[in-house]
Amino acid sequence: MKKDFVFEGSGFGYLWLLIWTSILTVITCGLFFPWAYSAQQRWICSNTYVEGRQLEFTGTGLGFFFQWLIILVLVTITFGLYTPWGYCQFKRWETENTKFA
Repeated sequence: MKKDFVFEGSGFGYLWLLIWTSILTVITCGLFFPWAYSAQQRWICSNTYVEGRQLEFTGTGLGFFFQWLIILVLVTITFGLYTPWGYCQFKRWETENTKFA
């Protein structure tokens, strides 16, 4: 039986990615987060196949940085009430930057 969705990533590959992106995010007091998330999405997509076609993530940290800063400020000044809207903006950016390779 053919599988429509296949994920081929390894735990060690993802662990290494989490380690270096987390270290850089901590060192930069969170400013590296958009780049860290972009790297993680690139790894996930490069290991995901839909009906035999590999996914590709084209987003960049810089491409999301200013939008992420606005979301962060709005979540902070609304004491978290903006979180659902920020999450949807985040997912929209993620989806718009995911395509077939």
